[in-house]
Amino acid sequence: MWATEVAVDRIRLGQRAVLGQHIADRIIDTTATDRLINFLVQMSNMKLTQKFKLFELRKRKKELLDTTIARFKECVNEWLKAIDRLGEYPNRRNVHQFAYKEIREKFQDLHSNVVQEAMNRAIETYRAWLRNPNKGDKPCFKADVVSFKAVDVKIERHFISVPLINNERVWLPMHVPPKFKQLLKQKIGRVQISRIGNEYYAFISFEVPEPEPYVPKGWLGIDIGIKHIIVVSDTKGKINRFYNNAINWKKSLEYKRADMQRAKDKRHKKSAWRVLRRLSGKIKNLQSYINHCIAKQLVLMAKERRYGIAIENLKGLRRGKVGKRHRKRLHKWAYKDLINKIVYKAKLHGVPVVFVNPKGTSRTCSKCGAKGVVKDRIFVCRKCGLKLDRDLNASRNIARKGMKEFNERAFLFLEASSPQGGEHP
Repeated sequence: MWATEVAVDRIRLGQRAVLGQHIADRIIDTTATDRLINFLVQMSNMKLTQKFKLFELRKRKKELLDTTIARFKECVNEWLKAIDRLGEYPNRRNVHQFAYKEIREKFQDLHSNVVQEAMNRAIETYRAWLRNPNKGDKPCFKADVVSFKAVDVKIERHFISVPLINNERVWLPMHVPPKFKQLLKQKIGRVQISRIGNEYYAFISFEVPEPEPYVPKGWLGIDIGIKHIIVVSDTKGKINRFYNNAINWKKSLEYKRADMQRAKDKRHKKSAWRVLRRLSGKIKNLQSYINHCIAKQLVLMAKERRYGIAIENLKGLRRGKVGKRHRKRLHKWAYKDLINKIVYKAKLHGVPVVFVNPKGTSRTCSKCGAKGVVKDRIFVCRKCGLKLDRDLNASRNIARKGMKEFNERAFLFLEASSPQGGEHP
């Protein structure tokens, strides 16, 4: 007789996760705590980009900014043409030597560092085009943005000063929420001003010091679900979270967009254009917001318990290394964005993160380790009798793999750092 009882929390959109007080008894055994902490995450300043909305600009400042954005776009495209003529894999050295004098002559009205920022943006764009397996025509830069180096930017209270066209420096007013005022005191990196519709935004990169990561007392495993965005559990099965309702919401919006697209193509509905315009960007923006909420809840949950986070490594899954059905589920959600948010938030809070191979996690029993079968999304172990949701079982196996991976890395680190012929402390 199958017998297993699982306490499950299903997290829906807009609902906060309830953080329990249970701490797993199993603690990773290591005596070189200080050295172990440094091996997993090297201490450095983390780059964090924050978006600030600019207040409505006066006519002259708006004209200067619009002209600078247009010239920056032209400059990036000139660099792209030069990279194409170069015929080599682009880097800052060969591209600068090949075309800087020529392009600087054409764009004397731009600050010299802005021209170099255009070169950097062109190199990034061209490299992205080279990496794309379905690349079509040569890349063309169309974004309404302009980038500045940190040395050319000054920030005082809620004003940002940047050099615009003809090296004319202007102060642009921006809205700074109270929670970000301390952030402005950090060292800044690249600054980008973007025009979105009729509004302007400043994207400022800050160098934020990372806290020291702790040695985890347990692990949370994160499984990419088929019916759920993610499923989270620990090795003991005390934590069980399903983040589950947003995939259906995304699918319904995509069906609606497809219907409107067909209506627009057949010219049956004049209002189709208006609906499509309203839906444009809505899916992407809400996905990003949901991912932000999920990542924040997970990291705070792990930090409260002093747990690490184990994530299944999805690299290469879209390129045919696994079955078609498994690859198809990755298109149901913006998983890369979600994982990136989890990683950077974990770094900000000092939470250790490891990536593990997900192979076999859905068909291996998380209780006894035997191979089982999956029936109607339920995992069944014929050896020990475990009956459990397939994704929940996989998340527990991922948590165990994360703990094993961490211990193996710790052992290798201790081997490498110990004196020759000596014993570990």
